[in-house]
Amino acid sequence: MLLTIDSRKRIPLGRLLADDGAVFFDASVVDGKIILEPMRAVPDKEAWLYKNPEALAMVRQGLKDAGEGKVKPYRSLKQKSVNK
Repeated sequence: MLLTIDSRKRIPLGRLLADDGAVFFDASVVDGKIILEPMRAVPDKEAWLYKNPEALAMVRQGLKDAGEGKVKPYRSLKQKSVNK
């Protein structure tokens, strides 16, 4: 895709963005070329999950199971202790 600089020396990136959410770019210069890597922002309180491969795998498996209908109704521990 060819992008041109506007009158204020800006490069419009709108055509590069997906319609499914905010995207940020990590910019670097390599051999005189500007390299833009698309990124998504992750809130700090959720970043731990992506640093823990075991926990992330468990979440992904749970989402897969839920999508396939392989889930059972859940009663919280609080409900169980009240019903004893």
